[in-house]
Amino acid sequence: MFKKNNLIIVTLVLFFIFITALPVAAVKVKVQSPTVPAALPFLWMQEKVELPQAIDLDINLSSDHKRGISLLAQQDIDFLITGTNIGANAYNRGVDLKMMNVNIWGIDYLLTNGFQVESWEDLKGKELALPLQGGPLDFLARYLAQKNGLNPAQDLDLIYRSLPGSARLFMAGKLDAILLPEPLVTISLAKGKNTNLAMDIQAEWAKIHGDARIPFVALFANGEFIETYPQFAKIINGYYKKGVEWVNDNPEAAAKLAAKHFQMPAPILKQSLQRVNLNIYSDQETKELTELYFGEILKMYPDLLGGKMPNEKFYY
Repeated sequence: MFKKNNLIIVTLVLFFIFITALPVAAVKVKVQSPTVPAALPFLWMQEKVELPQAIDLDINLSSDHKRGISLLAQQDIDFLITGTNIGANAYNRGVDLKMMNVNIWGIDYLLTNGFQVESWEDLKGKELALPLQGGPLDFLARYLAQKNGLNPAQDLDLIYRSLPGSARLFMAGKLDAILLPEPLVTISLAKGKNTNLAMDIQAEWAKIHGDARIPFVALFANGEFIETYPQFAKIINGYYKKGVEWVNDNPEAAAKLAAKHFQMPAPILKQSLQRVNLNIYSDQETKELTELYFGEILKMYPDLLGGKMPNEKFYY
């Protein structure tokens, strides 16, 4: 009897070892991101890092933010890189998502064609091109102009044209001024004959709020994914943070990685990264800075956020 029990135990142990040794199907983790520096940590994960075998990363580079939110809402993707305001708007409309981190805190600059700008007063009567009426750059232009004593509707000739079309017009000398994100800033400076880097928008924000960090871009996750795979969500967020560090520590390699996927020259991208604040800060700092930004948006363009400040459950 004793030998028989021992045989059963040994058999069970061997069976358990056999079962645990079998390959387990990896979970396909679907990510969508525009071709912005915030995509680089995911591309680093995909090409430079040996992720746990249980994670199969599938990255789609697309600038269709509206479709990205739709895919996230339908649980067709698990992670989305998009504007903080876009995520907040979707959350306030009932989309099950959480903001994992904010990663881009500085990326926007004012460029002028053939004239210098010492203050916002110098923009009076000038054309200022913006990509979308009621969008984040429109908010920032109007907000900063107002804070510097201008009436945007009367003092500025605001022209709304989508990117990159407006950047091409600007480089051709057909617009006075434009508000652009990187890497279009670096491209415009390289190609425009009389282009001047007139203002750092983050520095203008800091003059008012004492901090140059503006929470522009964030990583969002599907709420169902977080609930079903909490450990995977934690692992991916952790690797993403390491990827941000890698980009900042290895700008040349990061530029080459970006060039491979963004169809832009590596030297332009390397120069561009110098003007991008790609970082992840503490949860408390992130929440405070995000609520400051959202609070100012709500005063001017409440619809940009879905009409209200997102509650605590918005944050991972």
